[in-house]
Amino acid sequence: MTKTKIATGALAGLALTGAVAGSVSAQSAAEATGLTMAQAIEIALLEVSGEVQEAELEKDDGVMIYEIEILDANGQEYEVEIAADTGTVIEVEAEDEDHD
Repeated sequence: MTKTKIATGALAGLALTGAVAGSVSAQSAAEATGLTMAQAIEIALLEVSGEVQEAELEKDDGVMIYEIEILDANGQEYEVEIAADTGTVIEVEAEDEDHD
């Protein structure tokens, strides 16, 4: 019984640590890039209206960018690339069906 309580307490502590680390990580990313994911999504939706399918922060040619994939009302998928440090739209590209 004591081992179960200790294990449960340890798991709860790990879960809490993970949640704290996750929010620190998101905050650190915003501080490092100057732009949050939410802000990048807002900018992308000004370029292409629709439903966000995927959003990620990645390094492309040494530059941090947000890639936001949006599905518009006609079913066309777009990828919007945004400079993570300035919020400048780098590229808006319609995805074709053969593109992975």
